[in-house]
Amino acid sequence: MTFSTETSAVLDYLDHYTGHNLRKRNDIGALLEAASMLDAPDEFNEFIFSGKVAWNLYSTLRKTQSGQEGYQHLESEFTRGVQDMRERLLFFIAQMPEEVTTRFTDLYLGIGQGTMRNLIDLAHDLARFKDLQTQQAR
Repeated sequence: MTFSTETSAVLDYLDHYTGHNLRKRNDIGALLEAASMLDAPDEFNEFIFSGKVAWNLYSTLRKTQSGQEGYQHLESEFTRGVQDMRERLLFFIAQMPEEVTTRFTDLYLGIGQGTMRNLIDLAHDLARFKDLQTQQAR
């Protein structure tokens, strides 16, 4: 997928901000393009926020042992956070070209372990995007 000049500039800035540590750079770009085509900045910001929430919960879960108090609650909240990301993702991929929609569906909407890893990687990038927004707002 070819990105607009604006999307490329945002990706370059985000990539630089993260120390070239984006995991799903092209997918973030495709989602930015979809948000632009839909004129949906609020929806994209909500998607970014849902990714930040999912990433924070995932990071906390990784530091918590399964028998610890509150682990099941964290796990439940993480599952809810990932589901929120998926639902918001559907809004954007419905407007993408068919080959991109198929790819996103395979990568992010399946039920396998690979799908979960892809969602976590996407959540990582969205969390970095949110961090950049927060830093720029100061």
